[in-house]
Amino acid sequence: MASTRAESASERKTNWSAALIDPAPEAEWQVWYEDTFDRECPRQVEIAGRGLAKGLAELWARHLFETVQADGQEGFSRFDLWWKQKEQSIQIVGEWEGSTRLREWVFGDKRQAHAEYVQEGDRDLLMTLAIAHGNLVLDGRTSEAILAEAKAASSRKEFKTGLMNLIQTP
Repeated sequence: MASTRAESASERKTNWSAALIDPAPEAEWQVWYEDTFDRECPRQVEIAGRGLAKGLAELWARHLFETVQADGQEGFSRFDLWWKQKEQSIQIVGEWEGSTRLREWVFGDKRQAHAEYVQEGDRDLLMTLAIAHGNLVLDGRTSEAILAEAKAASSRKEFKTGLMNLIQTP
């Protein structure tokens, strides 16, 4: 029986590892910034690159650090990712309470970033978020399921399990 349990855990780990693959590694993207306080400030590209998961990790990091403030309030920064080949804008939408929980799990109570946002946060969780979001986008869905999962989860561990289920469920 112990052998069966060990094999199941090993298989699950392998399945999770296989699931954590960039759903669109050739995607070219730009993360755009918009200041909602100063309407005169033009939108601008913050960062650009290749690989949908990397781009979505950058989008989530900025959303969770700047749009969602450490005190749970909404900041004046908005971000979206422009996927060049698909000519598609991707935003983070859904339950605000889910965003505030994610901010806590990814950044804790940090109020200032001294390096790149992804490097300042929980990179593993950000990449898992990004891959889940990328899979949802390819399925024609939004980030709403991710933020609903975050709102419903009682812990970071429970959330990550739910997030992995989102990745594995078509």
